[in-house]
Amino acid sequence: MSNLDKLRKAVEEEQPGNGAREIGEVVLMIAEESEQAAEIIAADIENESMSLAKSFNALRDYAKKHQQGGFWGCMCNRFDRENPVIQVICGFYHVPMDVFAQNSKRLGETEHAEPPETDGPVDLLDLL
Repeated sequence: MSNLDKLRKAVEEEQPGNGAREIGEVVLMIAEESEQAAEIIAADIENESMSLAKSFNALRDYAKKHQQGGFWGCMCNRFDRENPVIQVICGFYHVPMDVFAQNSKRLGETEHAEPPETDGPVDLLDLL
């Protein structure tokens, strides 16, 4: 069984809605970004003190310390090495950030497609 498969199995075993399964989805994003990260996390995932539930508690503790006005939130729907959620989970599992490719997206970076070359004005009806 590959490390990624082991992590997927651990995520599937968690009940939805308790935070652990949601953190498991973040763990999978991290593991899919780096085989070395997958190996590090998979080695610890069965240890009760390193479970998905414990990593959720670590994130919740981080959020409580950094909340402003009674709120702390951070969207995490893709891998971004600058995202605090990714950083907290990597820190929890002792995954060094240098295992990720330097070209991994940073918070706020987007891919810009080059506009197509045109010979003249663009007719908006051509876009329909």
